[in-house]
Amino acid sequence: MAPILSLLLMTCAALGGGALILKATGTFDRMGYLERLTISFSLGIGVMGWSIFFLALGGQIHFYALIALLIALASGLFYLKAPAKMSKVKVKPDPWRLSLLIVMALLLFYDVLEGVVPPADADSLAYHFSLPKAFLNAGGLFPVYQAIEGTIPLLQQMTYMSALGVGGEQAMTLWTMASGWAATALVFVIAKRFVSTNWALAISLVLLSTPAVLYGAGSGQIEVRNASFVLVAALAISEARRTDLLRFAALAGIAAGFFVASKYTGLIFGFSAGLFLLFQKRWFAHGLVFSGALLLAGGQWYGWNFWITGDPIFPLLYGKIDYLANVPWNDNIHEAYKGAITGKPLAANFFWYIFYPVKATLFAEPGFESLRVGFGPLILLLLPFTLLVVWRYRNQFQNHPLTVYGGICLIAYTIWFFIGPSQRVRHLLPLYPLLLLCVSVTAVQFTHLQPNGRGAVSLAFILTTLLHMMGATVYAANHIRFAISNESRDSFLKRTVSQYGAAAAANKFLSAEDNVLVSTRQIVFHINSPVFYANSNQQAVVEIHGKTSDPKILWNQLQQRKITHILLPFKLQTQDPHSGYPAMAHDLKRNKCLYVLDQFEALSITSRTLPTLGSSKSQFSLVELTPSSCRYGPD
Repeated sequence: MAPILSLLLMTCAALGGGALILKATGTFDRMGYLERLTISFSLGIGVMGWSIFFLALGGQIHFYALIALLIALASGLFYLKAPAKMSKVKVKPDPWRLSLLIVMALLLFYDVLEGVVPPADADSLAYHFSLPKAFLNAGGLFPVYQAIEGTIPLLQQMTYMSALGVGGEQAMTLWTMASGWAATALVFVIAKRFVSTNWALAISLVLLSTPAVLYGAGSGQIEVRNASFVLVAALAISEARRTDLLRFAALAGIAAGFFVASKYTGLIFGFSAGLFLLFQKRWFAHGLVFSGALLLAGGQWYGWNFWITGDPIFPLLYGKIDYLANVPWNDNIHEAYKGAITGKPLAANFFWYIFYPVKATLFAEPGFESLRVGFGPLILLLLPFTLLVVWRYRNQFQNHPLTVYGGICLIAYTIWFFIGPSQRVRHLLPLYPLLLLCVSVTAVQFTHLQPNGRGAVSLAFILTTLLHMMGATVYAANHIRFAISNESRDSFLKRTVSQYGAAAAANKFLSAEDNVLVSTRQIVFHINSPVFYANSNQQAVVEIHGKTSDPKILWNQLQQRKITHILLPFKLQTQDPHSGYPAMAHDLKRNKCLYVLDQFEALSITSRTLPTLGSSKSQFSLVELTPSSCRYGPD
């Protein structure tokens, strides 16, 4: 199916699936038409991923099954037909609104350009896109015993698999483009509850242009999509507290459950959101309904993980519970795994808990990754105005909806900062829209209290948007170049994806019947043959981490995994390497267990956005395993 038609079908399925959830929970008629559309689309992404899981579990992933499911979900569009009588909106000439819409249109155009270029984001190529591709080729779900990038909640990736299955690669990249807009649309309709249309546009424009959103929304990165679930859940919780209706608790549980089914950090959000349903008269009933809905919407991946490993949050409970006997995980790989993920630039104490946002914005450590994928300066610029308003209305915030948004954000941030494994700023992106709404809306309120302050608040938005737009234009330059030139796909990928040349060279030797081991994460998706991705610190199926050195064990693992070829990230030398993966590979070559097909160079790129930062050349070897001559013999 053509990519545009696939995107249209996916969008209809998301809107329809979300509308069915709103009707089922009885919340549909308690929202305005624009709210129904935006909330339905966000919820529909979750419904789609939730449904496709069961198709995949049953081994029924193929074109016709996916089409049938999408059409079934799209049937919910019946409920989203425009009301017969819609109030007429008088449009007045407004230069500010026109300016905001023009800038937003430019950003959306940049997103469209990213949607039509070949995928180039490293995390997406390593697992966000490569896992759906592997499941699609296999026709269903299979265990991937790899931490962080394998045996994890994969609700969002199920939707990528659907787009890939019905429309191919470009349908998938167009779908990530469209689904990446959901959070921005939600911020607009929620902001409209508190401020004017122009201010709501300004707030949503800041989110759309935020570096972390630009970085992740057009790729397979899931944080910005999870932000849409967070916004729906927070809105539903505030409505549950205001109306005392259990139907909103159910809606909140479903939205939070979709986040739980998308990433382990969703567990932190689910707990934080659930707390706010306990601070009311019917706390037990609301809490029970919320928890049941969350478990229904978010529990399937944890059940799958428990079934295949014995650990519902694999491998976080290693050493605390018994794993199934066939699970390839051990003390050595667990130590390597913990060492790779637990680096924190700042001590987890109260001082840095307070000042982490300031440092991450103004004096960022490299480990924060906030210089290129941060949140921008708006929160700090508006904070003085926000604090003045909070102090002015300090006795009136108890039942305000923003108290729910801010409280959930604060609790989740607290848990993340003190017990989370990482201090990367982009991992907080699902919470950022809540903070943005709280700070922005209260700052706008300041302009009503002190009309003379309107210029200062407006200037903060203008300066932030200009700064964001500069970054967005630099980021889009690569996509613009591809769009306006006759550049080939291969040429684009060679100058955009670090070491892509190794994948291009290897593909010339590989066929669909081969099974190649690759340890270079960002080229996994672009290998045409079936791939086993051997991350050195996150899997023990084929162990190549620093604590293993026995080539016979490596050989037996390769044979058990039915590996036929290896793309080695180094050149096999005539002289023995001292240790590690190179030493084991050299030993296998010496014992006639593998044959070198070719050795080649590939360009390693420092930055795909800023190519002037330079590049270097890396060495690769493509080898074929030769069991018939191997002196280690069969396993």
